[in-house]
Amino acid sequence: TLFRSLQKENEMFDTEVDSALLTQETVSSLINSAPKKPTVVPNLKRPTPQVDSSLLTQETVNIIKKSAPKKPTVLPNLKKQTSVKAMDEAQVALTFQDWLASVTERIHQTLHYQFDGKPDPLVFHIPQCFFDALQQRISIGCTKKRLPNSTTAFVRKDALPLGTFSKYTWHIISMLEVKQIFDTPEMPLQITRSFVQNSDGTYELFKCPKVEVESIAESYRLTEKQPIRPLELKTFLKVGNMSPDQKEPTPFIIEWIPDILPQSKIGELRIKF
Repeated sequence: TLFRSLQKENEMFDTEVDSALLTQETVSSLINSAPKKPTVVPNLKRPTPQVDSSLLTQETVNIIKKSAPKKPTVLPNLKKQTSVKAMDEAQVALTFQDWLASVTERIHQTLHYQFDGKPDPLVFHIPQCFFDALQQRISIGCTKKRLPNSTTAFVRKDALPLGTFSKYTWHIISMLEVKQIFDTPEMPLQITRSFVQNSDGTYELFKCPKVEVESIAESYRLTEKQPIRPLELKTFLKVGNMSPDQKEPTPFIIEWIPDILPQSKIGELRIKF
């Protein structure tokens, strides 16, 4: 029993010696070898650098403004100030007198001094109702509708439209009758036209200035010289007898070919002079 108690005391002594041998360095090494907990770094905001406003020049401010993103410009939805008014096609019409005035103007254009005086036939495509009104003018002074001087049937093979057609021809041999046919309030028929020659050899239509009626006493008082009237070159419409020894009068010829366009009731009018 004494031996056992002595053995226990020795074991206790050895344990105390081992704990005494633990120095500060051993403890430090044990602490360092232990697993470390992750260090949590707080989420710190990056401080915004402050610029001293006193150091900013006007040029620097302008550069900063230009580099800044611009907002997209939004254009307002502008409505049209004026709206185009639609044209009513049913109200668009050409009267017979308006059309006849255009024919008279074409006759005037052929009476030009710069050309040889032998114009090509004037050709018009018109509805049947327009020619009916023209034929009524041709028959002025007659108790009945004036019949054509000749009627001819012909076959057209070399030009459109193809087919067999009838041609009615009137010969007008009086200048007065020609004026009655083609005179309109907007465009009276001019039997003669006057021209003057330009320096480049071309010819220009000459309009005679209006002459004011003056008394003989007032005309003598005028000290200024009157302008010299230019040399007039005249053209005229040849209809009827132009000279005493002429045997046959020169006719003004009107030709009518109906139903050139049969579905549209359009015919062909030809004028020769």
